[in-house]
Amino acid sequence: MTLDAVFTDLDGTLLEPDGALRPEARRAVRDLAASGVAVFLVTSKTAAEIELVLAAVGVACHAGFENGAGIRHADGTVELSPAALPVATLRAVCGDLRRRTGVSLRTLEELDDAELARATGLSGRALTAARRRTATLPMLVASGDDGALLAALPSDPRVRLLRGNRFLHLQGRHDKADVVPRLLALGGLDRSEAVACGDAPNDAGLLASVRTPVIVPGADGPHPELVRLFPGAIVAPHPHGRGWAAALSALVAPGRQGVGAHG
Repeated sequence: MTLDAVFTDLDGTLLEPDGALRPEARRAVRDLAASGVAVFLVTSKTAAEIELVLAAVGVACHAGFENGAGIRHADGTVELSPAALPVATLRAVCGDLRRRTGVSLRTLEELDDAELARATGLSGRALTAARRRTATLPMLVASGDDGALLAALPSDPRVRLLRGNRFLHLQGRHDKADVVPRLLALGGLDRSEAVACGDAPNDAGLLASVRTPVIVPGADGPHPELVRLFPGAIVAPHPHGRGWAAALSALVAPGRQGVGAHG
């Protein structure tokens, strides 16, 4: 396969669930960049978190942040989507949902550092960066309560709820897929030669936006919702970053350097 671009989710996909970056995943990103393949990060993380991830990976690239709320350019500047809603607006929507449903929920803002660390595995600067949200309000909600919140969601077409691995994201009507055309344009690339990698339901739009979707499994296997939506997708052979590196290595065209193949 001739591969020009990779769009990838971060937590649970390129990164481990606690945000750690395995050596083989770091090597794979660097090998892709060295062989001329553009790697675009597309994540529910904040722009501040992306900055930390790029420093750990050791490459510069454009990235989509907060489920398509905007783009963080390689030079660090931020471009916000017109569909993004300010966090203050989302707080008001969240308060209304609480009053009308009685569902017990905790927003990321309401979790203290110890609670947020337990929920995400993050610590230190990464924990601080996770709180610097521009246009999404992640919430911890029991999975059985999702339906009640969705049913009570205002008819305002600007607002949506999106399920990730750990959090339910209250946000504007944007999706990870929305940033794909803009990122491709920034890279001067063709959509048909792109691969997308993800592990959770909020990656569905991203996977659907390219010809070759790659599902990265968790410790218990690939997410059943993604398997249902993408029966023909490639499923990485291992969980998280190790599987990501192996799947991309298998997709690299013959004659190019093997991705993550160093001992």
